[in-house]
Amino acid sequence: MTALTPPTPPRHVLVVAAQCTGAEELPGLEEAAHRLHRVLVDPDIGACVDRGEGDTGSLLVGTALGKARVEAALATTLARAKADGGPLVLALLGHGTGGCGGPLYFVTSGSVRDPAIGQLDVPSALGTVANEPGLSGLMAVVDTCHAAAALPGAQSATAGLQQGALRLSLLFAASAHLPAWDMSLSVQLAELLEKGVADAGEYLTVDERLIEELRDRITVQEPGGCTFNGSPVPGRSLWLARNVQAATGRSASSLGSTAYARMRKVLRPLDGTDAIDSAKQLADWLAGLGQERWGLPAVRRVLEFQRDLRTCEATLTVLEETFGPTLTDDLLRKAAARSGFPLDVVVQVPCSSLRDLVEYSVLEASPVAPDRRLRMLVHFVAALAHLTGAGEILPERLTTWATQWGVTTSLNSRLRELARATPRLVLVLADDGGADVVRVDASLLFGSAVVHTADFPCGPSRDALVCALDEAVGWALSWLSAAGAQLPAIDVSVPTSLLLDSPPEQWRVVRGRRMLGVDYDVTTRWSGLLTPPPGVRLDDLLHTGSKLLTSLQTGAQSGPSWLAPDDLSSLEALQDFLGRRRTGSCVWGVSTVPETDFGLMLEELLIHTPALIWPRHLDVTDPRALRDAVAEHWAALPEHLARAFQGRLDNSLGGDGPRHLADIRTTWHDAHWQAFCQRRAGRAVVAPHDLTPKERA
Repeated sequence: MTALTPPTPPRHVLVVAAQCTGAEELPGLEEAAHRLHRVLVDPDIGACVDRGEGDTGSLLVGTALGKARVEAALATTLARAKADGGPLVLALLGHGTGGCGGPLYFVTSGSVRDPAIGQLDVPSALGTVANEPGLSGLMAVVDTCHAAAALPGAQSATAGLQQGALRLSLLFAASAHLPAWDMSLSVQLAELLEKGVADAGEYLTVDERLIEELRDRITVQEPGGCTFNGSPVPGRSLWLARNVQAATGRSASSLGSTAYARMRKVLRPLDGTDAIDSAKQLADWLAGLGQERWGLPAVRRVLEFQRDLRTCEATLTVLEETFGPTLTDDLLRKAAARSGFPLDVVVQVPCSSLRDLVEYSVLEASPVAPDRRLRMLVHFVAALAHLTGAGEILPERLTTWATQWGVTTSLNSRLRELARATPRLVLVLADDGGADVVRVDASLLFGSAVVHTADFPCGPSRDALVCALDEAVGWALSWLSAAGAQLPAIDVSVPTSLLLDSPPEQWRVVRGRRMLGVDYDVTTRWSGLLTPPPGVRLDDLLHTGSKLLTSLQTGAQSGPSWLAPDDLSSLEALQDFLGRRRTGSCVWGVSTVPETDFGLMLEELLIHTPALIWPRHLDVTDPRALRDAVAEHWAALPEHLARAFQGRLDNSLGGDGPRHLADIRTTWHDAHWQAFCQRRAGRAVVAPHDLTPKERA
């Protein structure tokens, strides 16, 4: 077995933010301290132990903390670092007095006017801590006025308890005779550590490169730093943070930033792995472990990561060979937006590279669903093929790749879904079986592929519902902007209780002022196929919907079946009539709305068949003209309904047909809605044909 190096000792940190009172209060101090602490305890950046906030924690924030309290917190953190034999990062944020030839005093009393004896003598404190036996190094960040005066004297460094055998680095906010402003050092340092520095190596230290970067960012003062290293023991204890950009400079058996971060995470519990920076080094380390250790949980996670890494590398090779000449930032963004990536990944500037996206799609897959491990990757590959026109006949490289990784069926299915990739937004008004709508479930589709989903809670009022719908539309537009697409159509799924209200295209959703149907082709759907009425089985309704599609596809229906007034004379009469007719055999039409019980009749009709046509207004003067208009435009419903509604709004209708068509409303059912409902119900989507004749029109 290969000998393992000794374990790396933990890194300890203490961030102290001492606020003053009254006019001396420093705006933004607390926020700066929390942000700096957050980045220093980030396992992939500062890698210090996070002990939370408080007197015994790694973050101490307060007003008029007092010298004794700060010294006690420092002593506690120092004791932990010494016990572990590790380094200590100390950050002091607040007011500083002195300088100009004298030592820096960190104002802990709450006022710069209080005597110096009640404040913390910073150079003395730093010299004492750095000389403590057992501590492998001290890194101090001092963000106060006159901060350079925090530097311990030469005698403390060279003739103290350690006789010069110590490591000490100091990053200060301003020269000893100058002020510091707006917590600039802490804020800019945190941002710099979060983003990393290009071509600066694996670790960021207090050196010329770091100081230059900070001076480029901070113009109101002159930050600086210094380092003293007299320890005879070699080591990397004085690095301030890992450089998150270091991964981008690796080569062939290299890792992208996502893979590198994941590798560091899975290796963290294992001793002797700090020096592993590439896939080859990882493979060599695993080969030296011996199979008897492969069963350990921590090692199993490393092996799973290595498996995922092989998937990434194999896929990258195929995609670069297949799509290399056509790859652009715009294409990658459009493909990512159609594949389920988070919005912040899609819109990232600069654009994520092909490697970044492949690594993310594999390594960010849900660990609780191993059978769907490659789902996002397959969707990404399918989107690239679709957008480049390679989806009709896949290149041989892609079919071989799909066979190798066992994803041929899922890749073909996704390409089929994307074939008619017109975007569509589905808004489901969910009542969870109650009397009121409680949320809007939004799904953004490209073709029949559900790409993104989100929920928007709402209260029982109409204003709350309209606000939730507006948020959902805005959410979809953000995604479509990233995808380089527009939103032509919206499906609104409505429970029976709201069908008696005005139709969704008339709702003033857009900014609370514009009717939804002005800018979008709105189709009303019945939500019973998502949440069935009490006593009705969902599978029965889905089966009815499937039968209706078959009826429409065979061309047996040349229009709706119009109900006679006698059929609607009472709820009992309608139930008797429907009891003698096959479910899903036709689209029902109502040309004259009955005066009573129409809400109950609506549900009976929709349970019998989930598509219904009825007048927009109750006072229909010419039912025959209404029926004739539906017959004339039957093959183009529901699209022509949206055009007629929009035409009436801008007074552009001509002729009797379109004019009467604008008086029609509907709950419509087609192959798109059937497939959506079956997916939501977790049922297989199997249709006799791809599209109905009306969908092909």
